[in-house]
Amino acid sequence: MAGLGLMTFFALLAGTIGWASPYDPVRIPDGDLAALKLAPPSSSHWLGTDHAGRDLFTRVFFAARVSLFIGAACTAFSLVLGLPLGAAAGYFGGWADQGVSRALDVLLSFPSILLAIAIAASMGAGLGTVVLAVGIVGVPQFARQVRASVLTLREQDFVTASRALGAGHGRILFLDILPNALGPIIVLATLGVGTSILMAAGLSFIGLGVEAGTPEWGLMLREGYRDRTLSPWPALFSGLAISLSVLGFNLFGDGLRDALDPRSTEVR
Repeated sequence: MAGLGLMTFFALLAGTIGWASPYDPVRIPDGDLAALKLAPPSSSHWLGTDHAGRDLFTRVFFAARVSLFIGAACTAFSLVLGLPLGAAAGYFGGWADQGVSRALDVLLSFPSILLAIAIAASMGAGLGTVVLAVGIVGVPQFARQVRASVLTLREQDFVTASRALGAGHGRILFLDILPNALGPIIVLATLGVGTSILMAAGLSFIGLGVEAGTPEWGLMLREGYRDRTLSPWPALFSGLAISLSVLGFNLFGDGLRDALDPRSTEVR
């Protein structure tokens, strides 16, 4: 419930910040920029301002739109690729299992962040690059989880009964096996959103993420780190947003795992 509360908090503020705040998250404000730059928290700027005089409260929660979208898009990309690969490997076995497993082993042989950096560096900065790089890195986790679930379920009695009734491979796999494997996949997807947000922020921090000027937590952390000796607020609040959002998804994923796994329920 704590994780769900954090997720709801960021989602609500990200959705309402556009009309709730009088400040623009991107445009440099008019007026005395020297007085507005890196101002500390005050009644007019609750979290202070950044190096361009923009309101940090507005930018942090407007950036939640970008970061949450990146996390969801990367996870969806990983799931779309990993689910059919893992399902085919687990259900058919043989050469299909060997081919998919060896390909996944190759991807897993590289550290995740280094593989994402290599993909992003070869394509250039951009939102699409971040989704592709982080999404590819997440494919092995989903494929291996789906494969393990399918390997267990394909020998169950209800699958044997479907075969005896003449059901084809497609019906058995997509209508009988995969619906019963959704529990661990949902948990992994929830945890994957937090991991994707963190990895995407890392790419933006080293200059391989979203384009400059985009309100995104990793890029804001990079800008704040550069000005940390003059004002700690930009780096502090953008880093805190990353930490709390990832913590929220991790807590919610752990809660889902406990709720969906009957073996974790204590018998009273």
